[in-house]
Amino acid sequence: MTITVADKTKPVEFIVHAIVTTSDLEISPAEVNFGYCTICEAVQTTITLTNKSILPQEFGFVGLPEFVEIQPSDGFGMLLPLESLKLDIIFKANKAKEYSFELTCKSEINRQFKLSCKAVGVHPPLELSHSLVKFAATALNDVSTATLYVVNSHVSLNRFTHAVPRIGNGETAPVGPTSFEFLVPEESPVTIMPSVGTVLPGKKCLIQVYFRPVLSEQLIREEAVQMLCRADTQRTMLKKIRESDMQKRKDETLSGKKDGKKSSFAIFRQPSRVRGSKHGANSAFEPPKPEEIKTNSEEYIAAQYSLIRNFTGKFERYIIPCFVASGDIDEKKGSENLKYSPHNTLYLELHCPAVAPSVVVTSNNGKNIINFGEVAVGHRLIKQITVQNISQEQLALGFSILNPNGPFLLVSPVGTVEPGENQFLFISFCPNESKVFFETLDIRSIKATLTLSIVGQGVAPSIACSVDGEVLNMGYVIAKEKVSSTFKIQNTSTLPLQYSIKLASLSLTREQEQQRLPFFITSSPGRTDSVGTQNYSGLSVFSVFPVEGVIEPGKYQDFTVTFSPDHESLYYCDCLKVVLFGKEIARVIWLKGAARNHMMFVEGGDPLDVPIESLAVTSPMSEDAVKGEQEESAKSILLSLEYIQAETSGTPAVRELKIGAIRTAQFVSKKNVEFSLDNLPLLQQKGFTIEPVKGTVDRGQIKSISVSWVPPADFDPDHPLMVAAILTLKGDIKESYKVLFIARVVST
Repeated sequence: MTITVADKTKPVEFIVHAIVTTSDLEISPAEVNFGYCTICEAVQTTITLTNKSILPQEFGFVGLPEFVEIQPSDGFGMLLPLESLKLDIIFKANKAKEYSFELTCKSEINRQFKLSCKAVGVHPPLELSHSLVKFAATALNDVSTATLYVVNSHVSLNRFTHAVPRIGNGETAPVGPTSFEFLVPEESPVTIMPSVGTVLPGKKCLIQVYFRPVLSEQLIREEAVQMLCRADTQRTMLKKIRESDMQKRKDETLSGKKDGKKSSFAIFRQPSRVRGSKHGANSAFEPPKPEEIKTNSEEYIAAQYSLIRNFTGKFERYIIPCFVASGDIDEKKGSENLKYSPHNTLYLELHCPAVAPSVVVTSNNGKNIINFGEVAVGHRLIKQITVQNISQEQLALGFSILNPNGPFLLVSPVGTVEPGENQFLFISFCPNESKVFFETLDIRSIKATLTLSIVGQGVAPSIACSVDGEVLNMGYVIAKEKVSSTFKIQNTSTLPLQYSIKLASLSLTREQEQQRLPFFITSSPGRTDSVGTQNYSGLSVFSVFPVEGVIEPGKYQDFTVTFSPDHESLYYCDCLKVVLFGKEIARVIWLKGAARNHMMFVEGGDPLDVPIESLAVTSPMSEDAVKGEQEESAKSILLSLEYIQAETSGTPAVRELKIGAIRTAQFVSKKNVEFSLDNLPLLQQKGFTIEPVKGTVDRGQIKSISVSWVPPADFDPDHPLMVAAILTLKGDIKESYKVLFIARVVST
């Protein structure tokens, strides 16, 4: 370039150097497709803005629509020469439609660069009341809870009055029950309840989200293996140090002592120890595999405590999809699928910070679940729980209130816990009904809350007894002999039953009961006393074995009852009670028996005496006199019969007498008992039918005599009929019974 100056003849020459550069800004990619985006969340994509110039350029995205946001700095900034900058474009649909728009980026010289964008707005049939949940810092093994709702606000198909659920410009979702399902990742510390459900139009469903940070079992197992390896390394180092010390002492002994015997002794003994130690040190240690570590082993527990104490905190972020389908999940048939679109999926974002706990449970393998198992109703079980303060400061503990009407009780709460100190908690469980009980006990400190889950099941003890009815009749036995009978009791419940057998005759309160007047004086007829005739010797008439023990679930226990009377009586009686856990009476069995001095007996008839013996002492008599008196005197038997007269016909009156022969080793000469009944013609004339009238009974057998009565034609209903007959028994002696038959007619 030449410059001419006035009044100068020589021009001035200049050389100009310049570099021409472009002013372009490049946007990559040139087109962005956001895809399907619900109105409940935002979609983000990243673009790259590059300055192609070798000069700095300022830029800015202008005229942005309300549903688009650009970060950082709201889309404004400066690019250095040839610099590339990543920008986040955030799109949030405000209604269901198809979006197509351009974003304009202007440079400082007013050049414009376009970015084409596409998206499809989706209005899902359901919506979440909160799409982001930020949990508070939660200690390991503690639980934090958040509450939200799944809302179904779709109640009308009229798109002109309000926005309706649809995908883009597609069909409107039907109005009706709409189902949802949260898909929680496996092995995550998050639980959503309920995770599946159905929401009716205009309604909402309560959702609870639980965050419970725990250490994974795989991490604990790996730590256990590492601790075993470190322990082996320490043992090896200690062994080498001991061997080195032993070698030094040996060298000092060899150089400091002049006694050849002592030196030779040291030389003889020490090398053998060293060789043995080297052999042990050279043996290779093979650590177990992580999957071989059991959860209840000492290594697992130690590793868990180590990780908890060294835990420094952790933050995790989860995005939980919630799938939406039209229809009621309860009405789905078999493998039929509900109408579903992946574009209607909702997303729940969770921020989950975990911190180290201040108080931990050191008992029960470190588990926070206190399981009492099965406990009998009305029975009390106490468990001890050990908690430790693993923080570096003193903690004041507080406790939540257990149900005052429930079965669980915190027996001994704790006030303060020093750093590293262990404290003991005692919790009792006393169920009052047969069902499963569950409560939570919160141990609160200023830093965190430790929640103990307490569970127990009340079980009503139940047994099955082989005794039919309530009476175990031992039958007749010869006085001063004994007879035994066996019955079984089965434990039909699911827990072991601690039992004890109680006899009323051995009760501590029996002496007080004997001070009362006899029942036949103070009350209506009927045997009500639980204890009848007892032995003169003072020994128990009835004995039971065993008297206490434990019956496992589903098992049987045999019990042997022995009846050993020492004198003749028909009214031996006692009451056996099966008591469970020392307090509950599970079964009552009446023990009855009779004793005779002779081998035959008669049963039946109406009672003519009371079941209580006189305390008067009879004067001794010679055997001949007794025998003669027994042969001459006849015992009385009253047999009353009632003929029931109906309008057209009547029902014959029927009674029975039983003749028995006692099985005994005595009276060898007499093998059976003979019986006969006289005055048969008169009885038949009066309408009585008796079968049989005579016969024999073998030892240990019983034979029945059937007596029936139909009133004869000349019977006077106003006067009961009375007829007497003699029943004769012949066994070891001859006995006579005067049987008095009294018959009458009763109208219905």
